[in-house]
Amino acid sequence: MLSIVCCSIDPDAANVLRKNIESTIGDIPFELIVFDNREANRGICEVYNLCAGKAKYNYLCFVHEDVCFDSSDWGKSIIERLGQEDCGVIGFAGCIVKLKRLTAWDTCYSGLRLNYIQHQLGGGGRKHYRINPNGVDFAPVVTLDGLCLFVRRNVWAEVLFDEQRFTRFHCYDIDFTLSVASRYRNYVCNTVLVEHFSEGSFSEEWFGYLKILHEKWEDKLPLYIKEDVFPSQLKAYDRLGEAKFIKLLIRKGLFSHCGLPDILAYCRKYPFYLKSWLLYFKYLKYRWRYR
Repeated sequence: MLSIVCCSIDPDAANVLRKNIESTIGDIPFELIVFDNREANRGICEVYNLCAGKAKYNYLCFVHEDVCFDSSDWGKSIIERLGQEDCGVIGFAGCIVKLKRLTAWDTCYSGLRLNYIQHQLGGGGRKHYRINPNGVDFAPVVTLDGLCLFVRRNVWAEVLFDEQRFTRFHCYDIDFTLSVASRYRNYVCNTVLVEHFSEGSFSEEWFGYLKILHEKWEDKLPLYIKEDVFPSQLKAYDRLGEAKFIKLLIRKGLFSHCGLPDILAYCRKYPFYLKSWLLYFKYLKYRWRYR
């Protein structure tokens, strides 16, 4: 009933994932398709499309090998929602708006819908991120992080992962979920809990693929959940999204894409917004840390 696809570079981690799924998924048929990518080093879009094409079940799951499921019998509730005709992709971390301006999947804090445990690097412990303001089992979103994505086989086949543009391991999830959101409704699942053991890679390569993503979607953005975002709110989301993206770039040390002139320009644009000026001090903090 559920074909689970994993692009692996660590056989031990893939084996741990297999055992975790076996003990938690519940009483539904499933297969785990592990693609050993250590030597092939193919892009994740190519791997996902290849493996999904070979899958024997009508429901697909694309999952990272550094994920584990904490909930019991989770397969039944996921498949029940996936079976609804209007359902697109189900994940665990998403956002209700994707702006035209350059942003990651998590455009701004007020638009986030989250339900997962993130393990922090450097001994930072683990944190349960849970944002579900409407108190629903499945919260509508437009973008989803790729740590774990469920989708019907026919929906995947309509859009596929764009292996022509996204040839490595970045931004494939934003692109795929935006493509599906243009036709169906994506959701963050609040009934199943997962843990994620890595924080992602925000490198120069990532930034380059983010630009490719926005070039592809330039004429179709912004996209947003109309029940949660009114057109009159987009200006505020744009301000928040720009600030969040600036913070992300300086926190990851990508100062060539966000320097002091950019921060001062933002402060001049929004001089009465307190967090504008806090960006200046954050910049100094991370400049010192990355010196």
